[in-house]
Amino acid sequence: MRTGKITMRLAVISVAIGALSAGAQTVKPPAPGALRPYVFPNVEQFQLSNGLKVILVEKHTLPVVEGRLILDAGAMREPAAKNGLASLTGRLLSEGTAEMSGAEIARQMDALGAQYSTGGGFSTSFADVVALKNVFPQAMSLAAKTVTAPSFPATEFIRVKNQALAAYQQSHARASGLAADAFVRAAFDSTAPFSRPPAGTLATIGALTRDDVVNWHRTMFAPSASTLLLVGDISPAEARTVAQQAFGGWTATRAAMPSVANPIRTRSGTRVILVDRPGSVQSSIVVGQAGFQATDPDYLSMLALNHVLGGAVSSRLNTNLREKHGYTYGIFSGLDLRTGAGAFQMQSEVRTNATDSALVEAIAEYRRLVTEAVPPEELQAGVNNLVSSFPNGVQSVQGLTGRLQGLITWGLPLDFYTTYRERLSAVTPADVQKVATSKLTPDNLVVVVAGDLSKIEAPIRARNFGVVEVWDPNGVKVR
Repeated sequence: MRTGKITMRLAVISVAIGALSAGAQTVKPPAPGALRPYVFPNVEQFQLSNGLKVILVEKHTLPVVEGRLILDAGAMREPAAKNGLASLTGRLLSEGTAEMSGAEIARQMDALGAQYSTGGGFSTSFADVVALKNVFPQAMSLAAKTVTAPSFPATEFIRVKNQALAAYQQSHARASGLAADAFVRAAFDSTAPFSRPPAGTLATIGALTRDDVVNWHRTMFAPSASTLLLVGDISPAEARTVAQQAFGGWTATRAAMPSVANPIRTRSGTRVILVDRPGSVQSSIVVGQAGFQATDPDYLSMLALNHVLGGAVSSRLNTNLREKHGYTYGIFSGLDLRTGAGAFQMQSEVRTNATDSALVEAIAEYRRLVTEAVPPEELQAGVNNLVSSFPNGVQSVQGLTGRLQGLITWGLPLDFYTTYRERLSAVTPADVQKVATSKLTPDNLVVVVAGDLSKIEAPIRARNFGVVEVWDPNGVKVR
């Protein structure tokens, strides 16, 4: 009797699910409502007497403050032969001062309940601290000491350098790491900092010395080349006090430096780069082109275009290559924006035996943006997703800090996000078509594939995408 009741209930549930499934095929979702009001926090700025710029964003919802010192001392400033120096120096900042060891700094931050990190990327180096409001001044002052007077202990230098070497080897043991490095090498001129991995290579990291780190810090770290970003539960008066206490006594100087050039490698026709990773069961593909910047007047149209192409799970690339053909677990596109440079890329890991077919479909979707106008309904759905998710993305102090750092790094006005959603909502199919036809070059792409060459080379050559080159993992052309 009990079994019969369970069977009947399952049958009812099955019928209900079937009815829901049938309804889902015929009932359209409701149209999106009007854009809900959202006010981006006010951005204030001032400067200390030593030249340090301070940017303040008040957010009083939680008693938390984030302070991030952003220095114009990223990998783009380092000599090619010292590639990886900015990254290594940035990581070593928190490893000790004349008064404290790295372990003592970590213990003091832990006692304050603060999160602290330092590092160096392509455009900038940074020191970042997040703490509760009542202890934030102490945490920020402690962080400042590691920036203004680091000791760079010899033992820590060796340890962190070895970690950097191991990280490079680990990255290049994966097809995705090989493909990412090969793409920027192929897309940008060899003189462009963007053509080099920000963390360096085995050869360049291996040649770095502690003296290199000390000299880099002495010549590049100065208040005049820095911006302190304060975000969270802090008033303007408190911000001035914290900034002055932490960095007011910093007296280092640095000569003015010109903007960094990142020339693109120009050529006519698509360039196909193959990197061998024997035995790989998947191929890592990166397809795209260089030449995009956040300061471009069509930046918002490019954001909308990207969302249509591959900015979300429901975008065209994923719908085609994953849902329709089953070539991959996921494929996405995105803008890689850096100071003075940028690139637009499609990236994915695909089945080895479907590598050439996946490239065909990805490039076809890229081309379709140029040859066909995006339907208004499709564009509207993508834009709605971007604008509706924006407030949630800046709800935390970390989210706000990340957005503001982008503006600082790219040279955009600090009020950029005040009308961001409204301007993005106003992007039309004609705007997207304009940026697609003027910016995208589907017949002049950089196509990089890292995988098992014995299985992918012949099928890719047979597709005639363009001139095919085979590179070794270090970017040297083999044939």
